[in-house]
Amino acid sequence: MLGSAGIPVSRIGIGTWAIGGGWGPQPATTSLRALQCALEKGCELIDTAALYGNGHAERLIAQAFRVYGQRVTTLTKVFPLNYHWSPAPGTPISTVYPQKHIIEQVDQSLKRLETDCLDGLLLQTWCPSWAEETDWYETLLSLRDQGKIRAFGISVSDHRPDEANGVILAGRVDIIEVSYSILDQRAAERLFPLAQTHHVSIIARSPLASGALTGRWHQGVKFHRDDWRRRVFRGELLQQTLQRVDNLKALLRGYPAVSLAQIALRFCLSHPAVTSVIPGVRNAEQVICDLNAANQGSLSQAELNHIAHLWQNEFRHDVRTSIGEEGEG
Repeated sequence: MLGSAGIPVSRIGIGTWAIGGGWGPQPATTSLRALQCALEKGCELIDTAALYGNGHAERLIAQAFRVYGQRVTTLTKVFPLNYHWSPAPGTPISTVYPQKHIIEQVDQSLKRLETDCLDGLLLQTWCPSWAEETDWYETLLSLRDQGKIRAFGISVSDHRPDEANGVILAGRVDIIEVSYSILDQRAAERLFPLAQTHHVSIIARSPLASGALTGRWHQGVKFHRDDWRRRVFRGELLQQTLQRVDNLKALLRGYPAVSLAQIALRFCLSHPAVTSVIPGVRNAEQVICDLNAANQGSLSQAELNHIAHLWQNEFRHDVRTSIGEEGEG
């Protein structure tokens, strides 16, 4: 269940950034097949945002719901005014998320998703100093009282999970969406225990480390010119990522024959703080692979111990900061 409202979700949902077109060319027919496959396979959580294809992903989701004849829990996001992704500490939230901007985006998402109420609304970037401000919170409470949203929270910037700690302590959010994977486990150190204590739902995005944990990357991998990963995963960072995935594969060699992607998803679900994971998908085949991981259970303690050893002795050091909002959500 998601948030204090007890909104039903599946343990594995899907992210729609790629479906919106942010990862390179994406035929609408392929996206619709992926969405319909997810619904048919029992997926009960779809994560999206107004910026995913400038509303394209939200419209595709609404179309899939019409064809399927049923809706499932959907989270969407409010992007910062003027695309101010990295506000300096002390920047007033009213300059990044003014009331008018939030309300307008909610109304536009309601229209694109063809609904009267959004299941969950997230602010798409966050600054720790905003936890002490109240304008944004009062705006979201008002929208909830009006019946336009059921629950709300924030999406934390990549590689800075602890920036959400203050707003959890202030008791002002139901949901935190945060990057979490075998290759970046920092959210589990302080954020997750705090969320558990305060009964805040955790949505783990980037569980496949932007595709690296699918196991399909290789030396010389090329990303499409319109794929955001092209400007991030290159040079030293790409080589480091490939080496770490190779080390992980070597560690897990001999375990039951399942895909690396499924192991990565099961790792995230093994943490008791994680409500759901949202791997990004582009086609029905990826949907089937990802959702099947939910039926395989948590990883064994031995597997978790081996992965923890890699994290503490190799992966944790020099985790690089990417550009913009990474992830599959």
